[in-house]
Amino acid sequence: MKNIQNKMKNILVVMVMLGMSFSCQDHLDDLRDNPNAVTSIDDAALFTKAVRSLFQGTTDASVSRFSGHYGHYFVAGSTARLPDQYGDGFDVLYNSMFSDMYGGVIRHIEEVLEITSAEDTKNEVRHAMANVIAVLGYAKLTDAFGEIPYIEGGKGKTEGIIHPKYDTQQLIYEDMISRLSSSITILKNADPAMGYPNSDPIFNNDMNKWVRFANSVRLRLAMRIRDADNTLSRQTVTQSLAEPLMETNDHNAFMIETEGNGNAWFTMRTGFPSIKMSTMLIDQLQGTDDPRLAVYVSKDGNGAYNGMTNGLDDTAFGNSNFAARSDMGLALSSKESKLYVMTASEVWLLRAEAALAYANDPAQANTLYRKGIEVSLNQWDVDASDIVDFMASPEASLTGSNDELQIGTQMWVALVPNYFEGWSHIRRTGYPVIADRTAANLAPGVTNGVLPKRFLYSSFELSSNNDNVLEAISRQGANKINTPVWWDKN
Repeated sequence: MKNIQNKMKNILVVMVMLGMSFSCQDHLDDLRDNPNAVTSIDDAALFTKAVRSLFQGTTDASVSRFSGHYGHYFVAGSTARLPDQYGDGFDVLYNSMFSDMYGGVIRHIEEVLEITSAEDTKNEVRHAMANVIAVLGYAKLTDAFGEIPYIEGGKGKTEGIIHPKYDTQQLIYEDMISRLSSSITILKNADPAMGYPNSDPIFNNDMNKWVRFANSVRLRLAMRIRDADNTLSRQTVTQSLAEPLMETNDHNAFMIETEGNGNAWFTMRTGFPSIKMSTMLIDQLQGTDDPRLAVYVSKDGNGAYNGMTNGLDDTAFGNSNFAARSDMGLALSSKESKLYVMTASEVWLLRAEAALAYANDPAQANTLYRKGIEVSLNQWDVDASDIVDFMASPEASLTGSNDELQIGTQMWVALVPNYFEGWSHIRRTGYPVIADRTAANLAPGVTNGVLPKRFLYSSFELSSNNDNVLEAISRQGANKINTPVWWDKN
């Protein structure tokens, strides 16, 4: 009897184990057959992460150490100010800026692009939105370094490409403009339900704003290549002007950082590295009675606006009383201050430049120029009476003699706090003029006092992807910070 009972128990155990085995196998089969059950959720999370990384990049080392100095917006303290002396001994930083962009914005958005184009998870609206973010990520990379991995860039995880080829900046710009054009066509007729209803930290899935945003980015790129490929620039400007653009501050592409200490400029204003605003920026604002002075700059302990001169050598800096200089304004450097990647004021000023350069219409250029200034003043909630006063000043109207200089200078002012774009704008237009450093108290650096043109390919990149980097250098020019990128003709 016991033998029969034992046999029955053994049979039951085997049956239970077989059931569990089949159940586990069914679960594994479900995972293999339906991988998109999780991926469809991750694609929204990845999109949000890519967008957040893009905005966070407006305060990263590429800005706080380099382009903010090169654009003559501020001077940082401690070792963070060393790039301000036009040196190039920053191999670790160059590598981290390069790898962080590919490991952050580019990696996440490339995964989104793969998911939204796959047969089982295809979504052309999400794909179009992701393309806009991808273009902005790649645009920053190529504007910083010149030639970069683009066609094969960011494909290490999705396609296993670990030694990507570098592409010419001309090819990159042509393709970015094409991608934006395709995205605009899709987004114009998009069903918002197909977008990112709960995962869009910029426009909360407003397709009208996404169209304006994509088209405005296209206009920026078109004007950036004005002196490098005038034909494509003109053609693209014409296309952009035929579609909706960012026009009001409600259209601005901004994000408020809610994690950690919030806006990174807050930490730099209150901690390390301390940031003091540039004499050049303060002089421009004070000299024109610009009410944005009180927005961009805080008064010093004596109630005055007291800037730092960019590029001081070590002795002059040591004697500069750096700690007593004016901090970044609270509107820019509070925890809840907005981070911007594009604004309506920039778009109006781009249109003003285009009207002057391509339409040969000074009157229209002046109208657009004034609109750009007015929108910028309103962006910062400047008092209405101060706006009226400034708009009545000579600075707020083109004179006919130095129109490109006026537009360029006001663009530089309006781009605050998007300091990387400010540096790119100066490189492209030559405005405002950054004089070569010849004074005895200024450090000429490795460029002999000339404004740096790009970041360097790091030794890590040279060793890990040597052949492709050397090929890029052979086309672009020496791996130096004074080698201009393709579009930089000024």
